[in-house]
Amino acid sequence: MKKALLGILMGLAFTGCTYTTVSNLEMKTIDVHVRASDWQYTDMADNNYFYCVVDMPEITSEVFNRGEVQAYRIFYDNNNEPFKHILPDVFHSKEVIDGNTFLYTTTVDCIYGAGWLELNYRVSDFVYDEGDYRNFAPQAMDFSIVVTKGY
Repeated sequence: MKKALLGILMGLAFTGCTYTTVSNLEMKTIDVHVRASDWQYTDMADNNYFYCVVDMPEITSEVFNRGEVQAYRIFYDNNNEPFKHILPDVFHSKEVIDGNTFLYTTTVDCIYGAGWLELNYRVSDFVYDEGDYRNFAPQAMDFSIVVTKGY
């Protein structure tokens, strides 16, 4: 009896789980260079940050609904060899401006919809006055966007 019950339980254990494998994936990598002058400032009363909207027709409604978009920030080492850091990208920094030392955190992330991708650059705002935020404007950055179309 115990052997029969064990056989039934093992049969249920191995047949109770199902999964679907998607093997037809189409991937595309898009390199994006954002110049320092491309960054816009939100200039809102309570949520200021820099952003850059990129037209991205590769992000179709099908990709948005069934696929995946992953963004990476590209850095270069001392030998000018590129390496990627997946977004969100969070760094802690120290900067001296007019003799004042600022400790802050920068975050680079993104949001997207069908046809567009918005890159965001945020600086922690708890160590300096409101007017000082523009002193922390982002420089040029390179990104790699991987768009995966699911079927």
